[in-house]
Amino acid sequence: MKVCGLRVENRISPIDLSAPKPVFGWRVTAAEENWRQKEYRIRMTKEGRETVWDTGFVEGNRMTEIPYEGLLLEPDTRYFWKVDCVSKEGEIASSEETWFETGLFGPKDWKGIYIGETKDHEYHLYRKTFEVEQKVRKAKLYVCGLGHHEFYINGKRVSDRVLEPGWSDYRKTCFYSAYDVTDLLVPGKNAAGVKLGDGMFNVPGAASEGRYVYYERSYGKCKLNVQLHITYEDGTSAFVVTDESWKQTKSPILYCCIYGGELYDGRLWPEGFSTAEYDDKDWEPVTQVEPPMGRVTASPAEPVKVMQTFEPVSVTETAPGVYLYDLGTNFSGWARIRIQTDGNSAGKKIVMTPGELLDESMRPNQKATGHDYRWEYILNEKEAQEFAPDFTYTGFRYVQVEGAVPETEAEKGAGIPVLQSLTGEFLYTAVETTGSFTCSNQLFNDIHRIVTQAILSNMKSYFTDCPHREKLPWLEQSHLIGPSIFYNYGVQNIYAKMEQDMADSQRENGLVPDICPEYVVFGYHEGFVDSPEWGSACILNPWYLYKRYGTTSLLERYYDKMERYIRYLESRTHHHILHHGLGDWLDIGPCTPYSQNTAVPIVATSIYYYDLGVMEEISRLLGKEEEAAHYQEVRKEVFREYNLQFLDNQTGRYGTGSQASQALSLMAGLVPKEYEEKAVKQLRDEVVKRNYAITAGDIGHPFLIAAMMKYGMSDLLNEMTNITETPGYGYQVVNGATTLTEEWDGPNPERPHGSQNHLMLGSIEEWFYGGLAGLASIRSGLPFDEVLIKPHIAKGVNFCQASMTHPYGKVEVSWKRRGTQAEVTVTVPPNLTAHLESEDGSVKRKVGSGVHTYLVPAK
Repeated sequence: MKVCGLRVENRISPIDLSAPKPVFGWRVTAAEENWRQKEYRIRMTKEGRETVWDTGFVEGNRMTEIPYEGLLLEPDTRYFWKVDCVSKEGEIASSEETWFETGLFGPKDWKGIYIGETKDHEYHLYRKTFEVEQKVRKAKLYVCGLGHHEFYINGKRVSDRVLEPGWSDYRKTCFYSAYDVTDLLVPGKNAAGVKLGDGMFNVPGAASEGRYVYYERSYGKCKLNVQLHITYEDGTSAFVVTDESWKQTKSPILYCCIYGGELYDGRLWPEGFSTAEYDDKDWEPVTQVEPPMGRVTASPAEPVKVMQTFEPVSVTETAPGVYLYDLGTNFSGWARIRIQTDGNSAGKKIVMTPGELLDESMRPNQKATGHDYRWEYILNEKEAQEFAPDFTYTGFRYVQVEGAVPETEAEKGAGIPVLQSLTGEFLYTAVETTGSFTCSNQLFNDIHRIVTQAILSNMKSYFTDCPHREKLPWLEQSHLIGPSIFYNYGVQNIYAKMEQDMADSQRENGLVPDICPEYVVFGYHEGFVDSPEWGSACILNPWYLYKRYGTTSLLERYYDKMERYIRYLESRTHHHILHHGLGDWLDIGPCTPYSQNTAVPIVATSIYYYDLGVMEEISRLLGKEEEAAHYQEVRKEVFREYNLQFLDNQTGRYGTGSQASQALSLMAGLVPKEYEEKAVKQLRDEVVKRNYAITAGDIGHPFLIAAMMKYGMSDLLNEMTNITETPGYGYQVVNGATTLTEEWDGPNPERPHGSQNHLMLGSIEEWFYGGLAGLASIRSGLPFDEVLIKPHIAKGVNFCQASMTHPYGKVEVSWKRRGTQAEVTVTVPPNLTAHLESEDGSVKRKVGSGVHTYLVPAK
């Protein structure tokens, strides 16, 4: 028995904790079966070993979301903690001691001023020298560099994080970054250097570059606040902060836009500018600027990093001097090039144009992603050079290069720069991969691959709709695809950050707009600002986190915001029915993108009713019985009116009887018990009569997956997912998609269209994991510490393996056909209970931790 995996705020030893009442969690590994925790004890001290919290032994088996109840936490302080666990048999085990550090809590903790830019499209490098007078015990750096920053000390970057800090609603919240830089300091003279770029903070337009700019907006010009806290061995401290003694010079970044790309002049890069020896006599004094509008705090989400790389699978000369690099897969990020010159190429320019698709002349087609996005690098006099953009990225597969030749063609002409390498760098948030899936059906494996590629491509400070054209946080996908995302990745912290985005963007009347942070306000359709299926993320996301991870802290913290939103929706009803919104966006038919198969009131009201049910459950969970009673009464009225207006009680059909209409009504709980069988039959018939083709769109499809799983139609889902001839998952794979596309028929070989990198249609993962493998999750109806295992032994599938990481450990399932049966093997971690079942009901077992095997019928 071993206590391990200690986390605070779902992180291992963070150095920038800003939550006043953080939550704690741990795991246990144990050889014995059916292990359960009986008691726990948390002991915590701060630097100097003063006890700040001791729970004593607490009865209970909970090992996550334990709220801090000790002395008030102090800023910029290290705390140590450990956990003692007692098993149900009375065995005691203690964890190794671990630690975390708090960050800066508010303006009073910052000692410096803000320095920065005063004009758009103007960028500087910043520099400061300082003395280290004694032996250093610890050095901690805080940087609020908006929009994005790169920080150097003594010639080295302080971190491999990129696009720092994360995006936010800068009117309300701005993030700082914290780094442990102890190992970068040297005795005596040291130097710091900083590069800044606009990011999402400032999108001033294209200037004279003629670049793509999706939407102009600004929260101010680039600005910087720095605080380096040096603690010496004798316990004394020193601080290096931004003040008038810093210096600046023109940046090599001549143009930088999150939407338009980057122009970088390598001749302007001052080599060694962040070293103490650099001569800065020609640098200028800095300008003090106003602080940002929002409160400055640490981001709860993990940072973005270069997480994968891709090498070209082919290089083709498409026109004289024009080369196309195919990286083999669509992803989000940038290209890094390494260049060899003859030493006489200063002033020459290399232009890289990325794209997802190609036009007839084999040039990148940016029609759906934003025309005139490019990266440009002006060479300096060096023979060996390297370039990658700093503060902009896009979604792409191909890179067109002009101004250099591949190494294989170096003989083409003297003086032409040679591209020694071009590498695609895939950027996404540094989260844990917490799930795995594979089966004997290669098409299903390929679908899984393109879905997860799209999820990662759009995982930044929030989930973007696409990594190029908009890069916007459209909310609906976060709850609709949330269950699928939760299987694959540990995203509690990103979702916590997005909940804060929604709280920051919520309007006075309670509306949570479709996009949060609300960087853009579209005026040509009300639904692009206020669609219930989008704003409902503020209610459904924290509820799903509770069901998946046991997270109660967000429910408590944001309950008032959730309540304000549901009251707003209530105010917009007419006879308890909502009539506004985008409906089942991008469903299949001739009139895309607007909802065409399912009436808007059916979609909007189903989500509203679903919200009401969730709010009732949350209210009861938090002991708010009066509020729960209110939601229960409102639900009764909505239920009555919805069925009065939309149910055909002779057939069980809702509205047009579309896939979305039936699935939404069933999964929201709007179907009276006496009509449930008819409604389910209507859904089954609707799928079969369309030859298993998908008609549901963005909103309806996740509910279609869930309804078919709930009502025993996994056989139909198997048929639907195997189809390759009509628009859907298989269609995308066989037509060359390497990421999930925006529209079901996006990679149509005759007319490829729309974004080729969207995650919003990725709900099939819920069936792969929860249906085919049988790892039921948030929809099982079981308590947090219990899991349901009920695999679907699908026609044409001979084996399946999947795993997901519960906060208590990894749950694994595998099954393999053995004649007329399938053998199922399940691994359950300590402190968790599993319900092992078969679809026909012949097997029902309840087990604890350990490895368990059972047989189920296999047709």
